[in-house]
Amino acid sequence: MAFHSLQVASVRNLTPDSVQITFDVPDHLKPEFNFVSGQYITLDINGLRRDYSLCSSPLDEEWSIGVKAMSEGNISKYLTRELKIGDTLQVSTPNGRFGIPTKPNEKRTLLAFAAGSGITPILSIIKYSLQTEEWVNFYLFYSNKSPESVMFLEEMKALKEQYPNNFHPHLFYTQHKLEDWLFEGRLDKHKFELILNQLVDINEVDEAMVCGPNEMIKEISQEIFNAGIPKKHIHFEMFTPDENPFEFLVEEPSAPDEVEVTVELDGEVSTITWHKEKNLIDAMIDEDVDAPYSCKGGVCSSCLCKLEEGEVQLADNFVLTDSDIEEGLILACISRPKSGKIRINFDAV
Repeated sequence: MAFHSLQVASVRNLTPDSVQITFDVPDHLKPEFNFVSGQYITLDINGLRRDYSLCSSPLDEEWSIGVKAMSEGNISKYLTRELKIGDTLQVSTPNGRFGIPTKPNEKRTLLAFAAGSGITPILSIIKYSLQTEEWVNFYLFYSNKSPESVMFLEEMKALKEQYPNNFHPHLFYTQHKLEDWLFEGRLDKHKFELILNQLVDINEVDEAMVCGPNEMIKEISQEIFNAGIPKKHIHFEMFTPDENPFEFLVEEPSAPDEVEVTVELDGEVSTITWHKEKNLIDAMIDEDVDAPYSCKGGVCSSCLCKLEEGEVQLADNFVLTDSDIEEGLILACISRPKSGKIRINFDAV
């Protein structure tokens, strides 16, 4: 790792407690500072070293980082409160392997989850992907406390305007009320299930990225893995390093790829094929069965039915009690098959 003295070209406030810092890299050092989206640089300040991800695209020829002040972080407080244009810092050449290879000649769907300052490397990947991949669909799910705490909000708005058909950002808030409850709360297992039901088709996803607190990374990465995305296509960068970062991805007991389901609805009995990647509502709709549903997220009870034979995997919900589940009641919108043969009765509830 090589360090060089770089002058601060600009310090821009992003939120009350975060800034974007841009460095002036002299022409003779630019080859050393070439980077790929998702990489980071290390700052050495009085012998203390801290890593910060680059938020700019390699095509921008700009070396910018996003820094958020931490309650017990003296370095981050200095960078966000005291650093000035013209100051000089010891900056390492870029490092890190977080990110994905670009595929400009392919049509693909990319998925990213971020929280707080975890958006920084994700933003670099978003910019570069949009600049180089004409047919990309990039879905971003980004969690913060409130709109005032969203880093790079204006950049994301500008990217949405520039690439309206390619970039699909969705902001979530943990301490801010919204008209659509879907976007309230942190990114967790239950929220992931709602996202799959309402915002993105996991079967179309080619690569998934997660960056934020370790707990969120582990929970969301596990859900992505459970949904059928292979480990090699799940990429994450933790705020604090884990000794064995992939050991938390646990293989669930395998379910049949396709299941035969008998459905009784409005006095008629139908037999459909249910693929394990879909919830029961979508499986019914695909086979022209008039499935009853409203929220598709386990919040209402429009799709309440009784499991009369077989097993299903239920996601978290706001409707079913323990006694309901013991009686065999399920919600079709958050159910996925576990056994090879299943019978469902909507008329029995």
